[in-house]
Amino acid sequence: MAEHQVLYRRWRPLSFGEMVGQELVVTALRNQVRTGRLAHAYLFCGSRGTGKTSSAKILARAANCLNPQDGDACGACESCRRLRDESSFDILEYDAASNSRVEQMREILESVQYPPQYGRYKVFIIDEVHMLTNNAFNALLKTLEEPPEYMIFILATTEPHKVPATILSRCQRYDFGRIPARQIAQRLREAVNSEGVAATDGALMQIARAAEGGMRDALSILDQCIGYGQDLDETLVGHVLGASDRAFLFRFAEGLINEDASAVIGLVDELMNEGREPAVFARELARHLRLLLLARCCPDSFASMMDLTEEAAESYRGQSQTASESRLMAMLDIFLSVDADLRYSASPRLALESAALHACLRTGETDTAALLDRIQELETRVRQMQEQLESGALRPVTAESRPASNPKPRRAETKLAERIPPTDKTMAQIWKDAMTALSKNDAGLFSMLSQGRLVSADGYAFHWAAAKSMEGVSDLLGVPERMARIEEILTRVAGEQCHFFRDGGETNKPRPQDEQQSLDDLRATFGAENVIVQD
Repeated sequence: MAEHQVLYRRWRPLSFGEMVGQELVVTALRNQVRTGRLAHAYLFCGSRGTGKTSSAKILARAANCLNPQDGDACGACESCRRLRDESSFDILEYDAASNSRVEQMREILESVQYPPQYGRYKVFIIDEVHMLTNNAFNALLKTLEEPPEYMIFILATTEPHKVPATILSRCQRYDFGRIPARQIAQRLREAVNSEGVAATDGALMQIARAAEGGMRDALSILDQCIGYGQDLDETLVGHVLGASDRAFLFRFAEGLINEDASAVIGLVDELMNEGREPAVFARELARHLRLLLLARCCPDSFASMMDLTEEAAESYRGQSQTASESRLMAMLDIFLSVDADLRYSASPRLALESAALHACLRTGETDTAALLDRIQELETRVRQMQEQLESGALRPVTAESRPASNPKPRRAETKLAERIPPTDKTMAQIWKDAMTALSKNDAGLFSMLSQGRLVSADGYAFHWAAAKSMEGVSDLLGVPERMARIEEILTRVAGEQCHFFRDGGETNKPRPQDEQQSLDDLRATFGAENVIVQD
């Protein structure tokens, strides 16, 4: 039985032409091989699985090739054959993660004094170079300062900030970026076709996104999925990754946006019953909220930016319109910060439920950000109604358009059957009880009233004024429906007809026709010449 080789080793690129997603780096290295302008030291930086070590090996083979073809090794000369058969010592690999001491570095650097056997250069590849000790770096620096003409050092690291500046200044640095998900998916398609496995485009794209820009991670996940012995679809990949499907994420986000705590807790219970990992779900949800935020902030370029189909992008755009930017940002911050809590928590489910409830319930009196967010949502609704009125999509109700048989009702009049018998409560107690009732039944009105204070209350007339920095709230409260709602709550609590006035009653100005009638009465009583109108 032939020995099985994992996919990420079988599909490791052997030439610059097989590299994926590093076009600028490949172009530069190819030109150096083609023109013979090779440096004596290189530093390859980038996250894991982006091709640093593979590029180092390709460069080493191309530099030693006796007949390079367009910057790549020919694969046919004696040097290429010996390197392929691993019978040449012209390329030395050193893992700094497991050999970081100065004694080990000195032993390996002793081989520098020996020239190459078959090729033109002796290439020394040091992987995870940032793991070397200070003394080992000093030993390496001594060789880098005056290397032999036949020596090439290629240093690879995921953390270049840990490499001393004296080493960095002697290397040509190349940064390997994360590979785009679409290019990873194309490479995975080649792999599954060669394996004779059927896979949907959505499943391969899901693997590519989970790899987060690393080709090696993507091939490892694909190898694991193929091990199930069935066709690859999004359900199977989601099971392997321990992630939630997109529909579940949309349902969860909808519960958060609608502040439906019962639905959110039910979804957490469903998640746990299916054996999903809370930490993985929290990251998936944070990624979903990020997509919603991007869909709201840049809807036109969202699909191309995130490598999404237009249909999928439209789904994100639709849900993003149900919440404000500040609301989405607040929820995103919560689930980004809970990642560490889930990692070290004795009860991950409890931590996830706590985070979900914090994102869902935002009606606390001390939560200033939540109150401002609600005010922003109310302002947005008012603006939309104004636009509808201006466009004619919504017609205002006037006295002329109201049916004669249905006269305009008085504001805040409640049905006698619904009234509570009069109580002996003080005006302050009535106001306090009314605010409590509003916090439970109408959080929007409660949020706005919390931005001011009760100025005075006498004879069931309550005068309220907004804080100086929140004067816009007074205008929002001036909507007749809201005024009527406040008076209705006060009347229910007091058991008597109550009246509510904004800004100490000063903003409740009479209607223009009432003003004119009052002026006519004054002129008729005192004479027109004795009445002076002044703002």
